[in-house]
Amino acid sequence: MDPVRTARDLVTARFPDARAAILGGSANTVRRTPFSDLDIVVFLDGPPAPYRETTEHEGLPVEWFCHTADSYAEFVERETENRRSPLLHMCGEGVVLLDRNGSGHRTREDALARLSAGPPPLSRAELEDRRYGLTGQLDDLAGADDPDELIFIADRLLIEVAELILVAGGRWRSHGKWLLRRLREAEPEISRRLLRGYRQVVCQGEPALLQQVANGVLDDLGGRLHPGYRRAAPR
Repeated sequence: MDPVRTARDLVTARFPDARAAILGGSANTVRRTPFSDLDIVVFLDGPPAPYRETTEHEGLPVEWFCHTADSYAEFVERETENRRSPLLHMCGEGVVLLDRNGSGHRTREDALARLSAGPPPLSRAELEDRRYGLTGQLDDLAGADDPDELIFIADRLLIEVAELILVAGGRWRSHGKWLLRRLREAEPEISRRLLRGYRQVVCQGEPALLQQVANGVLDDLGGRLHPGYRRAAPR
């Protein structure tokens, strides 16, 4: 199956009046697998957009992200503030399927520029919040005497450390496989050691390496928040 041709045909059949459409995700990349779905952003003039829908084509899931120009801008602003923007990545790294008025290519170029600029920097309070959370999780990891609890603590720690590395470095965060991909791109050696430490917890019940890696990341960002730390509640 040619994912671009298939996606274009689907858009043309289902949304004949669409202004533009972009195929994002892994379907048209070297990371494509037999289970990669088609992530398609479609731009409409108005209702029923915005909405999201999952359909199926020849056994393959198709994810539709239907927007107007205004709803797309609103979603992107919210996602950017959260430092995770699936829409920007789909549009900026995707393939323009349909472009009736030039808006498709303009959207892609703007998304690429915004991705390159990166997310907003962490505020001091946000960094302290993340350091505070990791400090508590490391204490939980050190004190865990239930092997099942140890795995859940390590799982949370793995994700939080990975996200902290990305956002503190001015990079976009993500979820699932994309979190790992962005971490590998940003810090391949830390990524390798972090995963090895997590596997040692899961397979051997040994948290030492995971603790070492997490503490190293915290040390680079000001260290653990020890007793005596205090911050007033926001007004």
